[in-house]
Amino acid sequence: MKACRIHHYQGPTSVQVDQIDVPEPGPDQVRIRVRAAGLNNSDLQTTHGTYRGYGHQGLPHILGQEAAGEIEAIGSGVTEFTPGMRVFGHVSGAFAETALGPAAEFLPLPQTIPFEVAASLPIAYLTAIMALVCKANLQAGEWVLIHPGSGGVGTAAIQLAQLLGAHVIATASSESKITHLQDLGVDHALNHRTQNVVTEVQRITENKGIQVALDGGGQVTLPQCLTAVANEGRIISYGYTTGVEATLPLVKLIGRNVQLFGIALWYNQHYRTTLTTLRDLVVPAIVNGQVQPAITVVQGLECVPQILLQMEQNHLKGKVVIVP
Repeated sequence: MKACRIHHYQGPTSVQVDQIDVPEPGPDQVRIRVRAAGLNNSDLQTTHGTYRGYGHQGLPHILGQEAAGEIEAIGSGVTEFTPGMRVFGHVSGAFAETALGPAAEFLPLPQTIPFEVAASLPIAYLTAIMALVCKANLQAGEWVLIHPGSGGVGTAAIQLAQLLGAHVIATASSESKITHLQDLGVDHALNHRTQNVVTEVQRITENKGIQVALDGGGQVTLPQCLTAVANEGRIISYGYTTGVEATLPLVKLIGRNVQLFGIALWYNQHYRTTLTTLRDLVVPAIVNGQVQPAITVVQGLECVPQILLQMEQNHLKGKVVIVP
């Protein structure tokens, strides 16, 4: 089978399409025929050797952690799935013609949802659910800042917040991305390169601040979220695209009873809850048209190096899907 692999940690240019053997599922695993796979910032980090998450057992390594397709084979102990079933979920080596994953981390895929849409859901929407539902307990009528908001997790969080009845302020780095946010129906879209995010948030909220902030930038954006959040607000940090070291004045955190959460998606106490919420809230909303995942690029395996370069240069918006 064909698979996108890295043999060295040299960035996107180290990615190549190889011909390798089809893997066999182990106990409690399933193998799926990959019809579509989601691309994430963690894939870019993996090419540099700075991320070695689930499925990484050294080099060569197949990229990709989320996919949708049909069950091809099941391992011992698997009773909830049978060959031929449409599924989506967490896999090891999604950028390939087939991939393995734990049966417990797959969900059935309704016939009305295309594989490309399903492949965009696991990482982005599970992260958004963990942040906004499990940690922030976001309520209808509250203000949430999604900073930045034009990437895969950001756009998923926007749609989840809207589904929950919250008011959304989202940021982006260019006018084309601002247009993208406006197309998603955010209440306010801010260009964080040309506008002062904190000043604009205070203006929009009449100096009351936001109740919830979702931060994906880290070094630059996390301090801004802390300044913009209201007393007893909640901040959830899930990424550090602007740097891993952030300086926070503790008087703003402690003195105003602000809660700060750092989250990692896989294998934590809320993971089963996030899967259940994805199945019971988000998937039905996609079926009935309330949620439409923001997929902006669909390409084949041979385009993965080029797309990762575009991600590294901050040229992408929305979600990228790879079709083997």
